[in-house]
Amino acid sequence: MGYKNDDSCLKKVSKDEPIFVLRAQDKLSDWLVDMWALEAAKTLGLSNPKVIEAQQCAAKMRKWPVRKMPD
Repeated sequence: MGYKNDDSCLKKVSKDEPIFVLRAQDKLSDWLVDMWALEAAKTLGLSNPKVIEAQQCAAKMRKWPVRKMPD
C-alpha cells in the first residue's frame, strides 16, 4: 500500500511510464483494488504478500471517512 511521501513503488516508475492513482476518497477505489487482488490471486495465490496488501488497502479505503465520486 502506498503513501504519498514514502512509496517505494512510485520511485520505480519510469519518467514516461503511465500510472493510474486511486485515492481512498474515491467511492470506486476499494472495489477496483479488490478486483485487482482477485485477478492477481489467480496467478500469484491468495497468500501472496502483494495480494494480501491489496486486500488490506481496499479494507482501509472502505473505512475512509469521506467517500465521493471522482472529481
